[in-house]
Amino acid sequence: MPEKVVQARSLEDIKKEWALKLNILPEDITLEVIDKPSFFSRQWKVRLIWEEVQVPVVGPSQTIWDGTKYTIVLGEGVKQFTPYWEAGEVWYNGVLQENPFRVSFGDQVEFHPLAQPGLLTWEMDVRFQGLSVVAKVKHELPGHYILAENLPPAEEINLVQFLTWESLPAQGEIWDEARLNADLEQLKVVHGRRLRVWEEILAVKGVQEVVVAEATLPIPPEHARLEDFVGEPEANSGQEGKKIDFFASKVKLVEEGAVLARKIPSSPGIPGQDVLGKVLPAAAAKDFQFRLKKNVYLSPNELEVVANCAGQPVRLDEKTYSVEHVYIMNKDVDLATGSIEFPGDVFVNGNVQDGLRVFAGGKIEIRGSVSHAEIRAEKGAKIHQNLLGGKIVIGEKFVVRSELLRLASELQNRLSACLQRTAEVIKSPGAVNLKQGQCLKLVMEKQFPELPKLSNRLEKFIIDNKDDEVITEGLSVSIRTAKRFLTGLGPLEPQSIPILLRVNQAFEQFTQSLTIEISDKLSFVVSYVQGATIECGGSFECQKGTYNSDIRVEGDVTIEGVCRGGKIFAGGKVQIRELGGSEVSSTFVQISPESRLYVKYCHSNVVIAVGKEIIQIEEPYRNLEIYRENGKVQIEKIRANPIPN
Repeated sequence: MPEKVVQARSLEDIKKEWALKLNILPEDITLEVIDKPSFFSRQWKVRLIWEEVQVPVVGPSQTIWDGTKYTIVLGEGVKQFTPYWEAGEVWYNGVLQENPFRVSFGDQVEFHPLAQPGLLTWEMDVRFQGLSVVAKVKHELPGHYILAENLPPAEEINLVQFLTWESLPAQGEIWDEARLNADLEQLKVVHGRRLRVWEEILAVKGVQEVVVAEATLPIPPEHARLEDFVGEPEANSGQEGKKIDFFASKVKLVEEGAVLARKIPSSPGIPGQDVLGKVLPAAAAKDFQFRLKKNVYLSPNELEVVANCAGQPVRLDEKTYSVEHVYIMNKDVDLATGSIEFPGDVFVNGNVQDGLRVFAGGKIEIRGSVSHAEIRAEKGAKIHQNLLGGKIVIGEKFVVRSELLRLASELQNRLSACLQRTAEVIKSPGAVNLKQGQCLKLVMEKQFPELPKLSNRLEKFIIDNKDDEVITEGLSVSIRTAKRFLTGLGPLEPQSIPILLRVNQAFEQFTQSLTIEISDKLSFVVSYVQGATIECGGSFECQKGTYNSDIRVEGDVTIEGVCRGGKIFAGGKVQIRELGGSEVSSTFVQISPESRLYVKYCHSNVVIAVGKEIIQIEEPYRNLEIYRENGKVQIEKIRANPIPN
């Protein structure tokens, strides 16, 4: 026996590895241990012993045909024979064999091949009360199986691998297509014969059912269907498991002209016909009609429900729709309700809590207080109780356009003065050796250092409010161009002055064409304000007092109580009962040159600006009135004693 000494980490690995190399079974390998794993070596040292496998000699098998059967004389090395029942019978030692069996060299096996005379017949059956005709076809091809004279050497002879079908002339009963037509005529089949059915019958092998004719079934009607775009109430919309933004608006909204629902019209069905010619009627189509409530209408073709205004869509029942243009919240706006964003008016019969927001395309009325929230209303707002912190924007369109006009006008005025001064410097004898860009840079650094910052502010403003229709592409290009030639080394570029002259002209045309009309009805009314930021495109009225708040109003300001700390910027007249009073922080009020300021009692430590002119109030006064007349600021006042704390 051959043997070999090898080393490995385990005896099992040795057997597997060498069984593959020697092409033998692991059980045929014997291991004699020479050394076991130790401290110095973790491997087994063994001697492999195995027996060499003798490759058997296999010879061919011979077949003898006597006209009715084959006699197969098995060759050397054949051990097993597998019959194939579909091709014929196999006999061995006088016994019919159905399963594979063991054989030896020189044995004889008889094979009686199957021979078929040929057959093509059928039985017709009308089924399902005339909906189909089925032929149960029997089809046998004429011929028999044959074997080659010699079978190649192999340990197993599987008969199916060596058989060949030989076709012979038909001798049995063969029906043709004319017989098929006659049978259908006898059954009175007049409709629904399938195309190429004769080819299907010829393709049958053995016994198989073939559908010869089928009824034309009625096509059912398409009932009128509803496409709903409003949806189910949120409680039934399956929000479980989803991430919820409690600060987001939970009010579903639509724009004016939005389609709330659509009807897909019905279409009638088409009658059918069975194989015997009987008509199969189609069912009738079902229809429905929309029911309309407020702020909706039907499209001209009466197939769509359309919103007549922006608001909250409401689906009252299966086919009834409306749109609410006023959103009413009869409780606090808190984490449970979420924020509110609504295109119409909003009425909150409660408070608005920290971090939430209420946005309205119309008016907002809040019966309670607002604490560190964001309120935006396009057509006015009223807060019946206190406003603590947060941001209020009333008439955002007016606020944005007013600020845009102010910034653009300021940039245009200063740029115009800068360019004029630069032109004077260029003509002066001391600038003979200076380029125009150097003159511009020199004038900006000494007299107009604020121009770069002002251009940056204006650019940031138009980026933040780019959706406003007033901010055109031309205006944006002019502002970006101004920034380029007013910042960094921009003034030193050769074409800086000609380009800035054109930009300045564009700013002048824009400021002259932009007009802001403040609605008389646009107002913000609140009871008490503390630490809030307010921007209002109309008028502002506070019934009690304001403390440390930043208030910017395009129209009139009326504060019936105390205004202490913070800043007020007003475009209209300002009336305040008591102004200032804090020893820690000053109070600042700025009015436009055309406005008037009325203060019933004014404390010291108050700064008042009329346009660009600053007035410092250093002692208390009564009935203070400040206005501009004939180009000069007029101050009417009565000295008063300080109000005791």
